[in-house]
Amino acid sequence: MTVSWKGLPDSPQSLWREIEKLKRQREKPKPLPIPQDPVEFFKKILRITPFPYQADFLGDGSPLKVLRWCRRAGKTTVMSGSDIHFATTVPNSTILVIMPKYQQIKEIYFQGEGGLHEHLARMDRKVYKAIILEQLQTIIRFRNGSKILAEVPEPFTIRGHGPRKISIDEMNFIRKDKDLWLSALLPMTLTRIVYINVASTPWNKDSVFWKMCYDKGFKFFSGNINEKDPPRYLRTWEQVLKPNGPLDSEQVDVMREQYGGEVWRWKREMECSFVDDETAFLPSSLIIKCQNEVLEFAQFEDNISGEFYIGWDLGRERDYGVISVVDKRCDVLVLIHCKQFPLGTPYVTQMAYIKSLCDRWETVQALYYDHTGTFGMDEEIKKADFPGLKGVDFTQPSKHGLASFLKQKMMSIRESDKALPPEEARRQFELPFDMDVQAELNAEQWEQRPGSEIYSFSHPQGTHDDRFWSIALACLASTGAEPEPFLAVLPRRANKLQRVRKDLAKRKVVGVTR
Repeated sequence: MTVSWKGLPDSPQSLWREIEKLKRQREKPKPLPIPQDPVEFFKKILRITPFPYQADFLGDGSPLKVLRWCRRAGKTTVMSGSDIHFATTVPNSTILVIMPKYQQIKEIYFQGEGGLHEHLARMDRKVYKAIILEQLQTIIRFRNGSKILAEVPEPFTIRGHGPRKISIDEMNFIRKDKDLWLSALLPMTLTRIVYINVASTPWNKDSVFWKMCYDKGFKFFSGNINEKDPPRYLRTWEQVLKPNGPLDSEQVDVMREQYGGEVWRWKREMECSFVDDETAFLPSSLIIKCQNEVLEFAQFEDNISGEFYIGWDLGRERDYGVISVVDKRCDVLVLIHCKQFPLGTPYVTQMAYIKSLCDRWETVQALYYDHTGTFGMDEEIKKADFPGLKGVDFTQPSKHGLASFLKQKMMSIRESDKALPPEEARRQFELPFDMDVQAELNAEQWEQRPGSEIYSFSHPQGTHDDRFWSIALACLASTGAEPEPFLAVLPRRANKLQRVRKDLAKRKVVGVTR
């Protein structure tokens, strides 16, 4: 018999890895009786008893299901456990797990509380060895040929896997949700049965997730049977209190206290409501369009290069000090750092942080800061010798100019994407997926008083807007414009108004007119 040496391991370490791999493959554990019923699977294999509302969801055999549960109601526990059940009972199947960011899938869905790894750790060791072949950070391989793996929300990558089941969490925060649905998910359901579970915290109504919950065109999703009926798999905090769910009243009181006066956030995350944001200066749908799922915030310890601009909202006794950094890349401003200090952090501590950033990131071009009420700190700030330092007095006109420029960048399509359809084109402002930052951007309210073209800004009681203004300052710093906007009285007649606007454009001053 002729033996071919081609393809053999080229080192002792590789040889031993191959031997161990062959051993695992040759192991034939005794077949175990695997419950086909998902609820029984949870009890006997995963060794956890689902609550009645969770059992209803598990027992629904519909291929398309959408659920909307409050925080701590067990979305991840149920969806990840359902994935393990499907992989175990359907051989040679691929199950994809999708969230807005790949890192989220790893830290929350695979390794977080109630995630896949926690389920596997709870299994009996004999059962585990009989079912699981290999457990990695973002891939779980089963002995029957099935696998669960993490994937980014890109249609072409999803189609390439040919999945039998897809679990999508935080669907409402996926930027290309329409493209994901029309280009990948919907075509799959037309040619064969693909099981799709969708969940999310409610965010904006201009989204596929909202349609899945309410639109009659999506009534084929189980849980959205009738147009005017509330979704079947809707559970607010009141409906998951013990003994009907995992929440206890003391835990709810703690959460309510932590949310403070953020009524809109409580409604979204605990009452599962799509909150209208008509009065928000930056609507949630606009913020989502500026989201980059791949982008990560740069850490203080990182050594990076770019063209950086810093915005600093110093904070007061009741406000947080915030430092935001944008990186100017051609016509795009990318939010790469956003540091919020604890309440009461001294200005000198914040200055030391900025100084360290400027020394570490040597290409900081300018720093704009909130000059309002600094009370003698100006001399100390100037002594720090920050590059391109300018103070901005927060007046109603200057706030209008700051906020308007930020919104303009968020609405404008970047030059490289102008040939693309508007729904696919990226914007001239970009930020990572961060629910706290996005929620604070969305919280800023605006009002235009009769007879005035200047907006007044506010934020709901109990909320903060320090990140909003810090980011706006950083964006303005990238222009090199004078912090005080140019003011002019605009005549009512259209022809004169046009001439004044042209005059303003020639001045190249970022600001507002009255």
